[in-house]
Amino acid sequence: MSTNINNPIPVAWTRHVTQDPNRLEVIPHVLYDTETFTDAVTTLITFFNDVEATLDLGNTTQPGLLPNPESFLIKKLRVFAKSQAFTDDSGAAGAFVSAYNDLVLLYNTGVFQLNLGNKRYGPWPLWMIPASSFVKGPMTAAGAEAANLVHEYGQGDGPLYNLNPNLFISPMQNFNVVLSWPAGAPNLSADVVLSVVLEGQLARAVQ
Repeated sequence: MSTNINNPIPVAWTRHVTQDPNRLEVIPHVLYDTETFTDAVTTLITFFNDVEATLDLGNTTQPGLLPNPESFLIKKLRVFAKSQAFTDDSGAAGAFVSAYNDLVLLYNTGVFQLNLGNKRYGPWPLWMIPASSFVKGPMTAAGAEAANLVHEYGQGDGPLYNLNPNLFISPMQNFNVVLSWPAGAPNLSADVVLSVVLEGQLARAVQ
């Protein structure tokens, strides 16, 4: 026979308790992971395949699994490039060789695919999956540096891609996200660190 460890409490507070071994609570949550695109080499990256060493890189506790009884409802998809602001020479006419153009190349030719168990969802063109929220602000410059310098920063922006209907990750169900470049690895100016974010709601034991 189970005992309600929260008694006595007001009835109106019952659904807000934070400890109850017999029920689940649903909270806002994201699942995220980080991997590196290697310039002119990478054609495919699999996310959520391992447990990252620090929380800035990822927050899963098992490779490609949610522990029982946790489950996750995916509502939105995000891809974020961990790039910095750069100063580049504008160069000759033609494509602007820069960190900004690196992201243009990655987004123009990349493909996003979500895998749940043995089922595939997508593919989506990568340019449909923006980051939306990131550091934004003006950049100015002054001083004696040579002319024709460009200060630039690139990121995928725009409304978040909403999954409708939402997709559900069951407890202990394998999942991952694959970014691929089917036409071949883009030739960038440097490697790019990418994070994939699944935004939604987590169900977990109330304990």
